[in-house]
Amino acid sequence: MLATFKYSHLSTKIRAMKGKMLTEDDYEQLLLRKNVLEVSTYLKNNTYYKDFLYDLNEGDVHRGQVEMLLHQSIINEALKIGRYLKGNAKSVFRYIYRRQEIEDLKKMLRMLQMGGDIRDIDKKLFFINKYSVIDFNRLYGANNIKNFVNGLEGTNFYNILNPLIINNNRIDLFAAEMALDMYYYKRLISQLELVRGRDKIIASNIFGLEADLRNIMWIYRGKHYYNISKEILYRYLIPYHYKLGQKELKQLINSNDIDGIIKVLKRTSYNYILSIDEHYWEKEFYEYIVKTQEKNISQHPFSIAPIIGYMFMKEVEIMNITTIIEGIRYNVDSNKIRKFLIGYGK
Repeated sequence: MLATFKYSHLSTKIRAMKGKMLTEDDYEQLLLRKNVLEVSTYLKNNTYYKDFLYDLNEGDVHRGQVEMLLHQSIINEALKIGRYLKGNAKSVFRYIYRRQEIEDLKKMLRMLQMGGDIRDIDKKLFFINKYSVIDFNRLYGANNIKNFVNGLEGTNFYNILNPLIINNNRIDLFAAEMALDMYYYKRLISQLELVRGRDKIIASNIFGLEADLRNIMWIYRGKHYYNISKEILYRYLIPYHYKLGQKELKQLINSNDIDGIIKVLKRTSYNYILSIDEHYWEKEFYEYIVKTQEKNISQHPFSIAPIIGYMFMKEVEIMNITTIIEGIRYNVDSNKIRKFLIGYGK
């Protein structure tokens, strides 16, 4: 009864927000577009993204600008939802959308690493709100890596990044990005300890699925594309799992090739989720998580399920839009693009 009272108004609001999301017809219309301008114009004129793309300059549209505005829409909607939450549920939810804060740090580090100027990034696209521990105005004036990291002094980000500086204008970017991701998941896991009852079970299982996905993809890509050592693979595993135990993770890391990874996965709970074609693994895994989210929302409408479910589906929707934009940009056939859309393009 208490949970019903706690979540009733918010569940209704999220149901209305979910009802505005892109339809199959919208995706088909986007697949017919010829360039980024046409995609953004369709979104602006025909979908709920008009609220987020209203100040887009159609005379000077580029892919990065559109994608950043789309990601900003996640933050805007997360902040709306956050206003209705209290106590521990609010604390957990705050870490869900603070992922964008870390993504902003990565964008700024990449810009400086390439010798660029942070001020070339539109400040409106950064995650700046009262919950942030980062002084973005201070970072915005940094002209090298050292000054940038010094601007984070007093936060946990300083302790993470400072040891990775190579000289004033260089940093071990790979290690920095992995360390920031690791920090995010460790803090999120610690926040889950604050939640009790059904909410904790729902949230823990969903984030456990995400961690399993990211660990599998990290091991696969690290071995298949980058020849990353076993020691580095172990170091940057997300220290949280759901259906994969330490034994299975060790076997995946010790596999010699993709066939070995597939053999290990076939002995796990993910055998029926992932196909033998590793190119579709990420799509298939995300689709499984979406189905799990939808099941949770249906079975537990007055819980944290609709909240984290909507935010995940929102991220997937933007991933799909980005896939379409990238496909159009490189003249990929629409049928091939469709195959990589999550939850669509069977």
